[in-house]
Amino acid sequence: MHLELLTASSTASATTGAAATAVGTDSLTIKNGRGGIDIVAAWQTNQAAGFGQLIFPSGHDTTRGWRAGVGVGVNVGLLSLRQEITVQPQETLAITLAAAATAGDVDLFSMLIRYKDFPGINARLMTEEQVLSKTDKLTTVENSLASTAGPSYGTPETINADSDLLLANRDYALLGLTCRTAVHCIYVSAPDFGNVRVGAPGMLRYDLGSQWFMMQSRLHASPMVPVFNSGNKANIAIGVCTDENAGTFVVTAHLALLK
Repeated sequence: MHLELLTASSTASATTGAAATAVGTDSLTIKNGRGGIDIVAAWQTNQAAGFGQLIFPSGHDTTRGWRAGVGVGVNVGLLSLRQEITVQPQETLAITLAAAATAGDVDLFSMLIRYKDFPGINARLMTEEQVLSKTDKLTTVENSLASTAGPSYGTPETINADSDLLLANRDYALLGLTCRTAVHCIYVSAPDFGNVRVGAPGMLRYDLGSQWFMMQSRLHASPMVPVFNSGNKANIAIGVCTDENAGTFVVTAHLALLK
């Protein structure tokens, strides 16, 4: 099982839509996984009301495919609860974002993609039930992240950069991610889940953000809660994905110390 964040952006998106391009090192071509590949969550951040559209060869059609209207801000839950968009290995996603064509305004669209079998990567993922049965104590880690002007994943810092309090050589489950100021996306990467990003929307809904991965596991009946060992803390990165408005974002990683 493998979980991965994918983000695309467009600048000065027209009201009728503009083609989005992948952010950073992301690619809009689905990787060569096996055994089923699904988009399990999607969210969009717009600076004006508009829509997000996703077209791909195996989708419903190649005219509109899947489209969802969005308002201003971080729009969460674009997919219906418990629904998934199945994609095929090596096909390319065409993402269109629509907003007001304001010069310099960046709009962003992110997806959480689940690969049921991804050769070469076997991420440490648990189900909600497994986490609940193995939880010893709860804790949080807070990071103050100074972002660069985007569209960008910015410059992440190590998860222990601001407070080095994780117990030595213990496993922790990443339950969710929250922030004090809204931001498009908060992400974590770690050797334990293939050094790729997993992420959550930076929404001001702490009831959802604090349990984001637990909720995804519950909704999709699948192991989707990332687990890492504190021995890897120097190589665990946490960061934010932002539009052109750089700033400092204080984020919280909600963790369960496992038995």
